[in-house]
Amino acid sequence: MTADRTKIIDTLKNENQFYLISHMLPDGDSIGSLLGMGLGLRKIGKEVTLLTPGHIPNKYKFLEGSGIVSHNGSIDNSEIAVIVLDSSDPERLDLFKDSVMQSRMIINIDHHVTNQRFGHLNYVDDTASATGEIVFGLLKELDIELDYQIAEALYVAISTDTGSFKYENTTSLTHQVISSLLESGINPGVISQKLFDERPYTYYILLKEALSTLELYENRTVAVMTLSKDVRERSGATTDDLEGIVNFSRNIEGIELGILFYVESDSDVKVGFRSRSLDASELAGRLNGGGHIRAAGCRMQGDFESVKQRVMSEAFKMVKELTA
Repeated sequence: MTADRTKIIDTLKNENQFYLISHMLPDGDSIGSLLGMGLGLRKIGKEVTLLTPGHIPNKYKFLEGSGIVSHNGSIDNSEIAVIVLDSSDPERLDLFKDSVMQSRMIINIDHHVTNQRFGHLNYVDDTASATGEIVFGLLKELDIELDYQIAEALYVAISTDTGSFKYENTTSLTHQVISSLLESGINPGVISQKLFDERPYTYYILLKEALSTLELYENRTVAVMTLSKDVRERSGATTDDLEGIVNFSRNIEGIELGILFYVESDSDVKVGFRSRSLDASELAGRLNGGGHIRAAGCRMQGDFESVKQRVMSEAFKMVKELTA
């Protein structure tokens, strides 16, 4: 057990109030970790406020505790400890960044290899499959009984960040944790259907638009798709519907790197990366982004053509380094 982890356990035991916050554009791990930790601390009598700088996507709203998460609340007492979950750097806290960084105590819990260790106490385990897996260990250390709601939240956290246990970050420990969660009575079939299979019709319209832009580069090892805010709005899709579309580029046989450009405006472009064996987090890091080894992204300022040129230049360099 690391020194910071020991101190975090002591802090969770000894303090009575906490703000819990996860990152912008919340995904399954951020929401599941937030709920799992928050509901767990409530079970032992702690007063917690759950925050996220963005609305919870519809696909996660079946989680029974999702209604207690606020995206328009505030951190108005700097003396209360803040637990930041699944966020590699303060910028990802968006509108909460300044108030978090002014807090007396910041506990940073994460599994991203790109984490900047910005907390007063940092528990960052980049060997963990998900932040939810780390939260599971902390709750067990605190002797908190995992009820149905907590188990469901942590299952969502881990299953989404492992791609339904398909990604390389899935370990024997991951399956041991999942086995423990299943003992709480959750139904993996029902949960997986909601997470990975059910999609609104507008998602498929957006996917069709994305696939129509498909381009292959570097001897068909790099696949690129492009979407714009205008196209998304015309299709009737929401930003939630963007999730998972980039995977279709990486899943083409022979593709090493899949890229999705989402043009938010004339000067703002979001870029998603999915890789087969290349380190996507390193590529994103070169572009001031971050993420996981196989799934990462960045947000860049500038017109689309200049952003695309810069991204493709770095991508081609990494692909050539990989095959050299």
